[in-house]
Amino acid sequence: MKVTAKMITQEELESIQSSDENVRRALANNPETSTEALDKLSEDENQFVRARVAAHINTSSETLDKLSKDDSPFVREFVAEHPNTNVATLIALSEDSEVVSWVAGNANTPVEILDRLSSDNDVFVKISIAVNPSTTPEILNKLSKDEDENVRAAVAKNPITPLDILERLSKDAHEEVRKIVSEHPSRAE
Repeated sequence: MKVTAKMITQEELESIQSSDENVRRALANNPETSTEALDKLSEDENQFVRARVAAHINTSSETLDKLSKDDSPFVREFVAEHPNTNVATLIALSEDSEVVSWVAGNANTPVEILDRLSSDNDVFVKISIAVNPSTTPEILNKLSKDEDENVRAAVAKNPITPLDILERLSKDAHEEVRKIVSEHPSRAE
């Protein structure tokens, strides 16, 4: 998604300079806030203001890249899941153990990274990959054989999971996995 830059207004400048954290937070949360104001707010001392900037739909990929190096994992989580985060930033964040599960769930994460992360020991990383709409059938097949039933259940929830994998999961040892397969859109009568 391409962000259209808007020039910063005088009102935004005053809000950025406010000593009241709530004023700065409200500006970072306002859907009309300019990309320039969001960039300035990305340097705020308060992690909650920076996190709102990282979550804002108008935040530029350049600002997100800057925030990907933030000391706060809370801020980096929002960067890792943001649709405007560029591929290079996602690749770098895929090495960050504190936010890797968020990267694994981002539809813009390259397939090569998803494939590498599908061997991660962290169940949450594998679950994020299993529900990611960009995950390939090959990765879904691998995850459908995971020892953790929560990973297999996540594979069953992905709308793009191939029918042959769903068929195998319909015979899974865990009832919850079988139930999710029975509710899959492709198996609807």
